[in-house]
Amino acid sequence: MKGLILGLLLLISIPNSSVVIDFGKEQGAYGWRIVNDDVMGGRSASSAYLTENTLYFEGDVSLENNGGFASIRAPYGKYDLSSFQEVIIRARGSSRDFALSFDTNRAWYRPNYKVNFTPSDDWQEFRFPLVDLKQYSVGRPTGRTIDPDKLDAVKRLGIILYDKQAGPFWLEVDFIRFQ
Repeated sequence: MKGLILGLLLLISIPNSSVVIDFGKEQGAYGWRIVNDDVMGGRSASSAYLTENTLYFEGDVSLENNGGFASIRAPYGKYDLSSFQEVIIRARGSSRDFALSFDTNRAWYRPNYKVNFTPSDDWQEFRFPLVDLKQYSVGRPTGRTIDPDKLDAVKRLGIILYDKQAGPFWLEVDFIRFQ
């Protein structure tokens, strides 16, 4: 028993060179939820489900009633990304401008950080230095990037489509990795 406890303590104390959010039914990446523009009166609709190995996110963006975005977001928590240099997402989807989003505050009107990617029908890995995350305030770029001191204060991760184009979309995500 002491050997098992010591082994677990050693595993916990070794710093991870990467952390992976691995989607799929057997991987346990549950708790992500849809947040669309209908929270502010828009008319966009989307849904998401886990396949055997991926997260599948699809829907229809509407510009009616000042709408224009659909998103899926992780549960609120504490995501300390300060020991990582980059984020990698493996995805495929409709050729629209999606973004990985990083919230450092629970209030929707406070600045958040994003990095854009445009998938195709084929699987691709997109790599981004975390220090290049761009700051946005209520969906508009501020011209700033994330202060590295904020990387230990991320409260929620997400994927958002807000390209100001009406119409259907789909996105399939294999994993999001921090290293």
